[in-house]
Amino acid sequence: MSNASVIASGTVPLKRPVQTKEVVIIGAGPYGLSAAACLQGMGAEPYVIGRSMAFWKNNMPGGMFLRSKSEASNIAAPQKHLSIKAYQKAIRRKIADPVPIEDFVAYGDWFQKQVAPNLDTRHVQKVSQDGELFNIIFEDGDRIQARSVVLALGIGPFSQRPEPFAAISREIAPHSSDLNDFSRFKGKKVAVIGKGQSALEYAALLHEGHAEVQILTRAPKLIFRPFALRKHIFRALTSGPLLGLSYKIIPPTDLGDVWTARKMAHPELFRRQSREAQQALINACARPIGAYWLEPRLKGVRVRTNVTVNQATPAGTGLKLELSDGTTEQVDFAMLATGYKIDISRYQILDGALQQRVQRTPDGYPVLDMNLQTSVNGLYMAGVIGERTLGPTLRFVTGTSNAGPRLAAAIAGKRASAR
Repeated sequence: MSNASVIASGTVPLKRPVQTKEVVIIGAGPYGLSAAACLQGMGAEPYVIGRSMAFWKNNMPGGMFLRSKSEASNIAAPQKHLSIKAYQKAIRRKIADPVPIEDFVAYGDWFQKQVAPNLDTRHVQKVSQDGELFNIIFEDGDRIQARSVVLALGIGPFSQRPEPFAAISREIAPHSSDLNDFSRFKGKKVAVIGKGQSALEYAALLHEGHAEVQILTRAPKLIFRPFALRKHIFRALTSGPLLGLSYKIIPPTDLGDVWTARKMAHPELFRRQSREAQQALINACARPIGAYWLEPRLKGVRVRTNVTVNQATPAGTGLKLELSDGTTEQVDFAMLATGYKIDISRYQILDGALQQRVQRTPDGYPVLDMNLQTSVNGLYMAGVIGERTLGPTLRFVTGTSNAGPRLAAAIAGKRASAR
């Protein structure tokens, strides 16, 4: 029936009723998928919105490796058949260490197909609250409601651009998280700003892709994490039936040393530390340092230490960089491997009223309880924004083992008490 005939007949098309879900997870990366698996393990069926492993596919270049080993790269789930070991059996191939990004993304997609096969891949425009229910409004104007919402939006919204590059186009000065294809840099002069894992790995990939690369860092030297030989030997000697004991002594997070690993791995131990000690543990994990396997790949790459960029100015099709030592560099591109700064005001997905009700720390983190619930009842946030609450594992995939079970237990407990 045409619109004209509808008007002529005096009938009005029926409006589709708004569906109400028990729990909606927004985000289909490791934290969103882990939360879905853990909720299913407790008898709940979450509604998952997002594109599977989207940030990993769209914002990380082919050829890179995870900083963590495979034992620290499991997406946590109570179902044992969803581990990396199970995935290796399914594909009949062992995944290398360090883990290639392509293998991890494939693992994530495999995991998603089993826990959230019917992903809603539409873009969410806004999340608001109406009474005890949350409204999830899609870009196409459709909406659903939920009693609980989990935001698992990843680290992408928090990329940090230094002030000299604030007015420079992302085309010629991209953040490292803006890129997944380095082919356009072949034969070009590229300055990589930074000295952490991303800076060093991206410099290596650019160099191997025949770009003319230099690293600019304010640090006096580059630092590489040595191969953890003692941990490797210890794990090898305590494999098989002793693996459970091995993991208790040195948790499989690939973080810290024999003195700090358990404090980093276990939220209860982390919370017992003083605020200063907690911050020191977080800083230790966020320290800008490269993996041991990167050092040989950077031979032939120019490194300028003890310098910062004072000013960046467009020059022709590239950039003129004025450095703190008084010199200048003319480059085609500057790649900003300058890290991330948590600031939940960047969560534009939350409408203004809801955004204001979420309590935050002076430096931009949300105030969360041990189940990652915000000050708004029923609104949860998972991922790096929870590191101040559950510890530094939440910077990495390994933190899903702390986030997923707690989220699921809290939400499932509310469902049970509401019946």
